[in-house]
Amino acid sequence: MATTEMAAKGGFVLRRLSPALGAEVEGLDLSRPLPAGVFEALRAALQEHHVVCVRGQSLTEAQQIAFSELFGPLEAFPEKDKTRSQSTIYNVANVSPEGRHLPVDDHRVIAQKVNARWHTDSSYRFIPAYCSLLYGIEVLPPEAEGGQTEFANLFLAHDALAPEMRRRLEPLFMVHYYEFGRRIFPQLPPVSQVERDFVPPTCHPLIRVHPDRDGRRSLFFTVNAGNEVSGMELEEGQRLLRELAAHVERPEFCYRHQWRAGDLLIWDNRCLLHRAIEYDAARHRRVMRRTTVAGSGPVLGPFSRA
Repeated sequence: MATTEMAAKGGFVLRRLSPALGAEVEGLDLSRPLPAGVFEALRAALQEHHVVCVRGQSLTEAQQIAFSELFGPLEAFPEKDKTRSQSTIYNVANVSPEGRHLPVDDHRVIAQKVNARWHTDSSYRFIPAYCSLLYGIEVLPPEAEGGQTEFANLFLAHDALAPEMRRRLEPLFMVHYYEFGRRIFPQLPPVSQVERDFVPPTCHPLIRVHPDRDGRRSLFFTVNAGNEVSGMELEEGQRLLRELAAHVERPEFCYRHQWRAGDLLIWDNRCLLHRAIEYDAARHRRVMRRTTVAGSGPVLGPFSRA
């Protein structure tokens, strides 16, 4: 871990978590209003490090929502069985809202296996998410295997591509659709017509251009919301996406987060992939609460007029 440094203007301790991405923050209580300048320092840390872990939090749903809304409007989730009191809260848990440890064949537990594949949240929306905030309520004991969240830096992954591969990807789009998880796990309940209408299929460029980072480029794809590349034969597109998925797994691009109870993990969906590392869901309880900040515009590619 890098040497401790004080965040400019923030007054909190900021430590780098890995060479590829990530920083942890100590000294903040997000259940209370933040002093002037602290939130902007925190947002700047997210912009620079792409993942920020704020340690030692104790947050109610309302407090998590209030803090999340500082980043922007929140997404509502179409899945009524995975939300509770608020449509902007998503329960990532193998525990029911009433506190019962769910069996491994419960569809709410099976659905989490979709998240064990590389993805970026809400890629199936025309305007994908800006950032996600995941709060660790019940986490696995230190001796347990799995249960971490792994991230891949898509800026680094893009820059490491051979020039001919970058040129190949520039004009290509991936098809993203919410229903794809049911194709992976057909034992899940079918998507309702309301859900299908709420998030119809969409396309995004495989190379994303970031205006707020001086036009820097990253990869932008997912493994849990589609396997088709627009304009390619199905098998050719699937081979390409498998190649990209294998590429982003290189250790120099990745950081794997070991959860502690009270962690609030904030990540930038625009430039990262992430996945949940599988664990013994029959033996261990795991309860997380997610809020997701909506994006501000469509994904831009190398040839977007914007």
